[in-house]
Amino acid sequence: MANNIDLSMLDNDEEKDFSLREALHKYISNWGWFLFSLVFAGALAFTFIKLTTPLFQIETDLLIKDNKGSLDGQADLLKDLDLFSSDKIIDNEMQILKSYTILEKVVSALELQTSYYSTGGVRNRAVYDKLPYKVQLLKPVKGLDYSLIYSMRLLNANEIEINGKKHPVNKPFDFEAGTAIVVANSFNPAEINNSMDVVLNDPTNVVETLNNKITITPVSKQGTVLIITLEDALPKRGKDILDRLVYEYNKASIDDKNKVTSTTLAFIEERLHKLQEELSTAEMKVENYKSGNKITDISAQSQIFLQSVQSNDAELSKVNIQLGVLKNVENYLSGASTGQAQVPSMLGIDDPTLLSLVSQIAEAQLKKNSLLQTVPETNPIVTSINDQITSLKEAISLSVSNLKDGLETIKQQLQRKNSSFQSVISQVPTKERGLLDVMRQQEIKNNLFTYLLQKREESEISLNSTASDSRTIDVARSTKAPVKPVKPLIFGIFMVLGLVIPASIIYLKDLLNFKVIRRQDIEKVTKAPILAEVSHSTDSSALLVATKPRSMVAEQLRALRTNLNFVIPGNAQKVLLFTSSISGEGKSFISLNLGASLAMSGKKVVILELDLRKPKLSAGLEMDNSKGLSNYLIGEVSYKDIVKPVAQQENYYIVSSGPIPPNPAELLLNGKIKELIEQLKTDFDYILLDAPPVGLVTDAQILSEFADATLFIVRHNYTAKSNIYSIDNFYRTRKFKNLNIVMNSIDTKGGYGYGYGYGYGYSYGYGGYYQEEEPKAKSGIAKLLRKKK
Repeated sequence: MANNIDLSMLDNDEEKDFSLREALHKYISNWGWFLFSLVFAGALAFTFIKLTTPLFQIETDLLIKDNKGSLDGQADLLKDLDLFSSDKIIDNEMQILKSYTILEKVVSALELQTSYYSTGGVRNRAVYDKLPYKVQLLKPVKGLDYSLIYSMRLLNANEIEINGKKHPVNKPFDFEAGTAIVVANSFNPAEINNSMDVVLNDPTNVVETLNNKITITPVSKQGTVLIITLEDALPKRGKDILDRLVYEYNKASIDDKNKVTSTTLAFIEERLHKLQEELSTAEMKVENYKSGNKITDISAQSQIFLQSVQSNDAELSKVNIQLGVLKNVENYLSGASTGQAQVPSMLGIDDPTLLSLVSQIAEAQLKKNSLLQTVPETNPIVTSINDQITSLKEAISLSVSNLKDGLETIKQQLQRKNSSFQSVISQVPTKERGLLDVMRQQEIKNNLFTYLLQKREESEISLNSTASDSRTIDVARSTKAPVKPVKPLIFGIFMVLGLVIPASIIYLKDLLNFKVIRRQDIEKVTKAPILAEVSHSTDSSALLVATKPRSMVAEQLRALRTNLNFVIPGNAQKVLLFTSSISGEGKSFISLNLGASLAMSGKKVVILELDLRKPKLSAGLEMDNSKGLSNYLIGEVSYKDIVKPVAQQENYYIVSSGPIPPNPAELLLNGKIKELIEQLKTDFDYILLDAPPVGLVTDAQILSEFADATLFIVRHNYTAKSNIYSIDNFYRTRKFKNLNIVMNSIDTKGGYGYGYGYGYGYSYGYGGYYQEEEPKAKSGIAKLLRKKK
C-alpha cells in the first residue's frame, strides 16, 4: 500500500514538472518576439526620456520659532491638554505657507502667469531668466482661452510680431487676448527674429498648480523645522519661487503682528495733524498780543509762575489723553465683536497690568486669526481661544475701571491746582496776565505736540523692528542633476513592459484558444485512451511512410501500429474504423499511412474509401476512381473489380469510393457493405474503413457495427474543445466499439507544450535520429530570427 502511495506521489511530481516545463516552453519558444519587444521597449524608453522635460528638485529649510507665551492659567490648562502643542502649530503654518493668498502674491511678484518657451530643438524648452522682453496682459478679453499659444518674434527695438501681426514695444496695444504691453528688458541685436512661444496662463490655475507642486514636510514630529521642496524644469525659477514664498510668508506674519502698532501710529498722526493747527493758532495769538501791547518780556516772578502753570497743564493733558485711550478701550470691550476687531492703541498708558492684559488679548486674537485660516469657527481650539478672549476682556474691563477712577481723581486734583493758579493770575498786572494766558495755551499745545512726536518715533521704531516668527536656515538650493525622469526606473519599467506585453499576448492567445492544444485538453474531458500522437508534416506526399520511412511522422505511425496490438490483440479482429468530428482533421492521412505501415510489417491490408461525399484517398494516390465502392453497392460491378493494389506499397490495396452517389447513407444500409467486408476478411489481414466525419453525417455510426475498433482523429490546434465532449459521449455510450483517440498534426515548434516530449518519447530536434523534412520558405522576420540561432 505504501509503495502505491509513493508511486502516486511520484506521478504527481512528474505531472507538475511537465506542466511547468510545458508552460515555460510556451514562452521560450517565442524568444524572438520577446527580444523584439525588449529592443522596441528600450527604444521607446530612450525616446520617452529624450522627450520628457527634466525636473530639478529645489529645497529650502525654514525654522518656525516656538514663541508661545502663557496667556493665563487657562492657557496653561490648554497646554496641558496638548491643544497648542508644537505639531499643531506646525500644521497650521504649513497650511498658511500653501495658502492661495500667499501663492497669489508669489505668482504676481514673479509674473508666473506668463510662460515663455524657446522653439528650437526637438521639444520646446521653458525660458525664465535673461528674457529679451516680457509680456504683461493689462486687461484680458472676456472668455479668454488660456490654452492658446502666441508665437512672438522681436523685429527691432520698437516692434514685435505676434502671430504674424506687428505691435509696438513698450506701449499698450490690443490683440486677440486683450490689452497688453511688451516691455523690452534690454535690446540685443542678436535677439532679432528669434521666435518664442508665449502662453498667457490663468493666474488661478497657476496658483493651483503651484500649490500641488510645493511639498512641505516637518523634519520630525517634535521639531519645528519645515523642509519646503519644489520640482521645476528651471532651477532658477524654482529658487525664486521658494525664496519669494518664504518672503511673503514672513511679511504676512510681520503685518499681523504690526496691526496694533499701525493703529497707534494712525491715531498719533491724526492727533498731530490737529495739534499742529492748534499750535500755529496759539503761537499767532502770542505774537499778536505782544505786538499789540508792545510787550517784550515779563517779570521773573511771572516767568516762574508761568512755568508752574505749564507743568500742571501738561500733566492735565496727559491725563486727558489717557482717559481718551481708556474710553477707546471701553468702546472696544462694549462692542459686539467676538475678537475680530483691532485692539485699540494704548498710547500714554503706563499701567503694567493693563498693558500685559492688552498684549495677551492681542496675541490671542492673532493666534485665533491664524487658526481660522485652516480650521472652522466651530473647532474646539478656536472655541477655547474665544473663551480666553472673553475672560481677558473681563479682566481688562475691571483694570480699565480701576485705572479710570484713579485718573479721574488725579484730573480733579490738577483742575483744583488750575483754579488756585487762576486766583494768583488775577493779582498779576493786566497786560502780563493777558500775556500769561496766551503763552500758557501755546506751551500746552507745544508740550503735547512734542510728546506725540516722541511717541510717533517710538511707534515707527517698533513697527520697523518687528521680527518674524520664522528664520530661513538654508536659502533655496537646487540639485545639480535632474531628479526626474529617473532613467534607470524608466528603462526598468519599459523593460518589464517589454516582457509583460508579449507574455500577456501569448497567455491571452492561449486562454482564448478554443481548439485542442494539449493532451491534457482531451484527458480532462474524457477517459477515452489516446492511442498515439502524430506530429505535423509539411510533406505533400500522401504515403509519407513509404517516401520518408525515416521521418519522425513515419516512426510515430509505427508506434501507432505497435499500440494496435493492445487494442485488437486477437487475430480475428481485423476491421478498423477511422473517423473524426469535422473534415480536415487528417483522418484520411492517418488511415492511409497506418495501412502502409501495416503492409510494411508483412500484413496484407486493404483500405476502403467510405467517404462517398468527399473522397480523398484515390485523389491523393493519383488512382482511377471511375469504378469503385458506389458501383459495387448498386450492383454494377463485382468484388474483384473494385479491389486495386497501391503501386507505392507492396501488400497494400484500396477500394476507392467510385462516382459520388446522390444517397450515400441509403447505399450503406442496403446490406452490400456487410457482404463486402465479410469477403475482405477472408483475403486480408487488416481492413481499414476511412469513414466520413461523425459530426457531419451518420455514415460512421452506420459503419461502426462492422468495426472491431474505432480510431477517432483529433487534430492539434484545429479540433474544437467542445467536440471532445461528443467523443466522450460516444465512449461512454459505446456507440463505437473499442474507441481510441489519435492526436494528429501536432506542431512541435508552436510553443504549445510539445517541445519537450509527446508522451511517447519523441523529443524536439530529433537529435539527428530522424530524416528531416525540407524546410519551408520563411517570412522575413522569421529568417531574421532564425539567423540569430
